[in-house]
Amino acid sequence: NEKYIAHRGFHNDQISENTVGAFENAIAHGYNIELDVQPTADNVAVVYHDTNMGRLTNCADFVENVTLDYLNNHVRYNGTGDKIPTFRQVLDVCNGRTGIMVEIKKSTYETPEIRVEPLVYDLLKNYKGNFIVKSFNPFSVDWFLKNAPEFTVGFLSEYDKITDYPEDERALIEGFLYGKNGERTVDFFDYAVSKVGSPLWNSVKGKMPCYVWVVRDKATQDKMLRFADNVIFENYFPDKTCK
Repeated sequence: NEKYIAHRGFHNDQISENTVGAFENAIAHGYNIELDVQPTADNVAVVYHDTNMGRLTNCADFVENVTLDYLNNHVRYNGTGDKIPTFRQVLDVCNGRTGIMVEIKKSTYETPEIRVEPLVYDLLKNYKGNFIVKSFNPFSVDWFLKNAPEFTVGFLSEYDKITDYPEDERALIEGFLYGKNGERTVDFFDYAVSKVGSPLWNSVKGKMPCYVWVVRDKATQDKMLRFADNVIFENYFPDKTCK
C-alpha cells in the first residue's frame, strides 16, 4: 500500500498513542496504521506498546500480569483518560478502511514464549482488510512463517549485524532473511532509521521491501525514501501518498 504508516496511530497531545482515537485520526488523514499487540493475563490480545504501563498510564504493572477486566475498569492513559483497546476492538474500527501493520510485542527480543501469536492469528485469519505482521522477536516471526503461510510477515531490527544476536538465534534469522536451507524468507524488513547503511541493512536491501522507523520530520522522510520503500512516521504531517 502506498500510504505512509502512522506510528502507533496518528497521535498527539490530545490523542493517546495506540488508542481508537489515534487510529480514527490516522484513517481520517489517509494514513496506514502501525500498532502493537501483547497478551493480558487472561490471554486477550490488547493494543499497547510498552510491556509495563507505567510510562503512559495510571498503572505501573505489566500488561501480561493483569486481566482485561482490570484494564477496562482501572487503567487509563494519563492526560486523555483513554482506555487500552483490545485488538478485536481495533480491527472492528479499522475494518478494511486502511492498512494495518501489527507488531507483536515481547518482554525481550530473545523471549521464546509463544502466547499472543495464536490469539493474533485467530483474529486476523478472517479479517477482510489489508494487514501485515512483524516482530523484533525471531521466534515470533518464525511462528508466523510456519503457522500462517498466507500472512505477509516481516522482521524488525535495530542491530547492526547478525552477530549482534545471541548465537542460538543467528541460524534462524539467517534462514528467514536469506532463505538458507530453502527456508521461507520474510516478506519485508523493518529497520531503525538511525541504522540505515549498516551491514545488516546492506545485506537485505534490494532483496525485499524495506521500511524504516521512526521518521519524525519531512527532511528525514525525504532522505529515507531514497533508500526505503516506505516510512513509519510520527509527530508531523507527511504527504498523503508515497512517490
